[in-house]
Amino acid sequence: MNTAGKLMHNDQIYAFFDVDDTLISVKSMLSFQEFWYERFNDVEAQLRYYADIRQHMHADASWEFMNRLYYQHFKGRKVADVKQCGEAWFQFMHSSCAAFFNPVPLAELRYHQYHGHEIVFVSGSFPALLRPIADFLRVRHILATTLEIKGGIYTGDILAPQTIGEGKVEAIQLFLNATGGDALNCYAYGDDISDLPMLESVGNPIVVKGGRKLEHHALDVGWKIISPV
Repeated sequence: MNTAGKLMHNDQIYAFFDVDDTLISVKSMLSFQEFWYERFNDVEAQLRYYADIRQHMHADASWEFMNRLYYQHFKGRKVADVKQCGEAWFQFMHSSCAAFFNPVPLAELRYHQYHGHEIVFVSGSFPALLRPIADFLRVRHILATTLEIKGGIYTGDILAPQTIGEGKVEAIQLFLNATGGDALNCYAYGDDISDLPMLESVGNPIVVKGGRKLEHHALDVGWKIISPV
């Protein structure tokens, strides 16, 4: 968990944003892997990665399992190389993809910033990808997957909390405990059924259309629903 320091006032309102398919129009982790393999030309590693994805990715796939599987393919990568590649990935995507940001959720983010609310990214993606996006949008706080590092090299394992599903709730609770924030005053944005625990943990949940199964639940319980575009 990466935050920019504790705030002094406990009345601060936070808006927690899932990132992939909520704030941006791509799955950052999958897009980054393609970018990485093109840059480093590791054909054998690329074939192993795609074989894993094809075997386990399906409509009802566990995002928690897929998240762990994904980061196993980081084993042996240098932290410095991943950081540099993440920055290059964002520059490439932002300059070449006109619809990189989903305009309606982005407008919601700007609305919160205008009214003095603090934005917090909550994502199963990793800081080397999320930090360039956050810096561009003037977002200070990131709750993301923490990858285990030994000697400047990724081991392929991740550390708790895993910021997927219930792990997002755990990360948010730790964040609010540290900052003194009140979940009932906070907002959360997500698009996938795996975001349901996060949305249920705050007072103001907002669902972005397009993800798996979440929109139907939102209709049943009367949550606000927005389009990505």
